[in-house]
Amino acid sequence: MFDIHSIEATMGRKPKTTGPRARDPGAFKSVLVRINADGWRALKMLAIENDATLNALAVEAFNDLLKKHGKRQLVENPLLD
Repeated sequence: MFDIHSIEATMGRKPKTTGPRARDPGAFKSVLVRINADGWRALKMLAIENDATLNALAVEAFNDLLKKHGKRQLVENPLLD
């Protein structure tokens, strides 16, 4: 599951909930994804290597999928990494 709050906490970051870089959390929907442990570890390492969050990686992946199918890339990151 991509629970951004627990991920941010384990990466030593706090989610951006206030200030000019935060977004209205009510304007966004959540996605629950279940993956195997090896895939989870690989994604966590990729996020660390790229100084990104798993949420940012997921947003990038969703936009890549939309692009692949000829759709506009409309998925936004509410955390504005």
